[in-house]
Amino acid sequence: MELRALLLLPLCFPGLQAQTLVLEEKKIERSALYVQCPYTEQVKYQQKKAWCRWRDGQCEPLVDTTYSTQYANAKRATNGKVVIEDNRTKRIVNITITNLQVEDSGTYSCAYYSGYRYVLLKTISLTVFKELYKSELDSVSVQCPYSTAVDGTLVYSTDVKAWCLLDQTWCNILGWTDGPSTQNHRKAQQGRVLIQDDTKKRTVTITMQKLQTRDTGVYQCVLYSHTHLIPIMEVKLSVSKLSVETTLSGSAGTTQTTPAGNTSELSSSANTFVLLAGVLSILFLLALIGSITLWVRRCKQLKRRGMWRLPEDIYDKPEDIVQLDSTDRMESPQDDSKDLKYVTLNFKSRLSPEDPLYCNVEPRQAHRKPEDEHVEYATIALK
Repeated sequence: MELRALLLLPLCFPGLQAQTLVLEEKKIERSALYVQCPYTEQVKYQQKKAWCRWRDGQCEPLVDTTYSTQYANAKRATNGKVVIEDNRTKRIVNITITNLQVEDSGTYSCAYYSGYRYVLLKTISLTVFKELYKSELDSVSVQCPYSTAVDGTLVYSTDVKAWCLLDQTWCNILGWTDGPSTQNHRKAQQGRVLIQDDTKKRTVTITMQKLQTRDTGVYQCVLYSHTHLIPIMEVKLSVSKLSVETTLSGSAGTTQTTPAGNTSELSSSANTFVLLAGVLSILFLLALIGSITLWVRRCKQLKRRGMWRLPEDIYDKPEDIVQLDSTDRMESPQDDSKDLKYVTLNFKSRLSPEDPLYCNVEPRQAHRKPEDEHVEYATIALK
């Protein structure tokens, strides 16, 4: 394709561009362009059709029907995102370009090959522009790449690049590269507009700060050459005012109304609120867990010290002295358990000095006492 294009370049007729009506097309970035180029009966359907782009006064073919796919009534060929179709029944050449980018801006023609030259059918001046949406006080940054020639005009590193606002038929210049320059870089700032020209990468970067609603409009990166402004790229900027209305009605809460497209500041506030709520929730859970842990420890300490008190009806009064009655007896439980034995004890509120004291110990375990102490021992066996 490249070799064929180079061979065909000398065969193009630049003068035909002036004789052909140029139609202007403006498309937003990432959209598609559809072009129909009808031809007369004098043009045979076997003749090659092409879509070319004008550069330096010549039309370079991008795609043609030489190696097209043959259909019943049409020839179709594709090269990248460009599709050409020759409808031989209707005698129309259809051109489709998808996923348009800013660098696709330029002048194009559809043509047919006759003899040793291309004959133009239609010429399109295509402008692909960016569409940006911003809120007040935001900043916007735009990069405008440029080639060695813009609309047939050679571009040098010393040429002035500018940023202007379209006003009907004129473009009001807001900033331009008249500041100090280094080997590959020029930078200047006028008011809220900062413009930087990287001559090595051939890219102009424009930054506008503290946007206002009055900044809404159509802007252009332009090349300032011999008192003429040559557009490099077009940008449509929309700056909206973020308005939040708060309405309190009884206990209904707070209602906020925000226009579409102004979600950046609200998203930041919402993220902050969610983060704060998460931190507070974690702190609350940690405090709750700490309180429960301290309560459990306190309960264990009280239990070890014997300070837990069961209901008052389980214990006798403090002044009561426990005494075993002689009617103590052992009873077996009604169930089949062999390991458990039950004993019934009768308590007396007080002991008399004459009553004996019993202790359930083996005689060999009893401490030796002086002979003058009369202590009686008894062994209680479980049955």
